[in-house]
Amino acid sequence: MAAQTRPRDPAAKAKGSISDGVYRQLRGELLTSAIPPGSRLMEVPIAERLGVSRTPVREALRRLESDGFVQRIGQTKLVATAVGPDDIGDIGLLRVELEGLAARLAVARGTPERWEQLAALARALATATSDEDLSARHLAFHRAVYATGFGPRMLRFVENHVLPYLELTVNAGPGKSPDPVAASRAHLRYLASLSSGDVERAVKAAREHAASGLKAARLSPA
Repeated sequence: MAAQTRPRDPAAKAKGSISDGVYRQLRGELLTSAIPPGSRLMEVPIAERLGVSRTPVREALRRLESDGFVQRIGQTKLVATAVGPDDIGDIGLLRVELEGLAARLAVARGTPERWEQLAALARALATATSDEDLSARHLAFHRAVYATGFGPRMLRFVENHVLPYLELTVNAGPGKSPDPVAASRAHLRYLASLSSGDVERAVKAAREHAASGLKAARLSPA
């Protein structure tokens, strides 16, 4: 007789969603230095500021510590870890390599439906109403590229350890200032190569696209 799988407790699911939200909020603040390096993170003040209980904050802080965004000093003190130029540079260069690998795999795994979804995301860049909106749409496009090429485990790694840094290491592009229309055109050109069925063309376009978005000259690959 097949084992019965108990449905997940809705309360537990809601609790996890709150913890995820707290984690993303704090991670964003740490990455942008809204929480400066060296600052102490304490459960009660964070819970009060975000309007949640201490439990999801505690869970989020554990994840942040595991992911290296905060570090423990002594038994109880948690402080924000500095994100230095070398960290950002390494992530930027890693993204160039990952983009190429994702493109190689996406050529084989992509479908007409997926290419159309990506085209819609690329076109949507043109109608972004603010820098924040453009950043969110840009992130959604590249997440969809990775989801096309990578399996669930690799995608989770990318989501946890690469995508959080994406907007720190690249412009939506092209150029140094956000430009929704130009960004849309650039991503549609990239998508044309990605969906061409030509692996080498797709990989070349992916690497060039990722490299062109690196903000600082010192991050550019040799």
